[in-house]
Amino acid sequence: MVDYFRLVSEELFIKLNQIKTFIKKHNPTIGILTEEILRNFLQQYIPKGVSVEQGFILNKNGTLSKQCDIIIYDSNLYAPFYRINDIVVVPSESVVSIIEVKTTVTKQIFHQVIGYFKSFTDVLQSTTGKHLFIYNAPSVDRLNEYFQSYKHPGDYQLFDHDTFYELPMTITGINNSFHLRRDYVVFERDAMGYLSYNYENESNLDISSLELFYSNIYAEVTHYLSQKVAENHQITSRDDYHEARNIKSISAIELFGM
Repeated sequence: MVDYFRLVSEELFIKLNQIKTFIKKHNPTIGILTEEILRNFLQQYIPKGVSVEQGFILNKNGTLSKQCDIIIYDSNLYAPFYRINDIVVVPSESVVSIIEVKTTVTKQIFHQVIGYFKSFTDVLQSTTGKHLFIYNAPSVDRLNEYFQSYKHPGDYQLFDHDTFYELPMTITGINNSFHLRRDYVVFERDAMGYLSYNYENESNLDISSLELFYSNIYAEVTHYLSQKVAENHQITSRDDYHEARNIKSISAIELFGM
């Protein structure tokens, strides 16, 4: 599988470069198409029973999320509230994972991404996967600088246990290559942060970050599906998303007696 995922990584970049051959100076369009590249890859290679789309998430309180580049949701048990072309609005309890896709990030963009994931705190369930995928990624050291320079509201200028869990669960870069996972970190001191493990197979070939990203998403989907079977999954009533109903009047048409 190592060689395969290395080739897939190269294929993603070839498609990205094909886009840039024709569209050189319109970043929004480039961004939309790079999201589509990754969506198409995931659509082909994750289990059925979930769908990979873009759109918005709605919770029972009527809160609508910001637009998601990629939503992986249970389309077997939950239908979208709304669909137009390839944009959907789905209930929050149906969502397995969300993925924010970036062609590249600067410090400013990365700080905006932190705010973006924070906005989902009251929309998503705590177990929902949140991931950041970057094609042309800065180094891990540079990302560390971006984290440390983030301006928090108020006087306290460090992440804490609450704000830590508002961050993406994983951050994956393809070039530079890394797969960071939110975790307990023991280096110079005990702390919470991100760990990036570098793997190789038995032939000493490096495992690509795309393969680690894919394995992570696949595991989230299969865990969700297996829990759904094991726990006799209870589907949330669609009525929970509608206002309370009080009878105003009753009409009837009589056809014949009993």
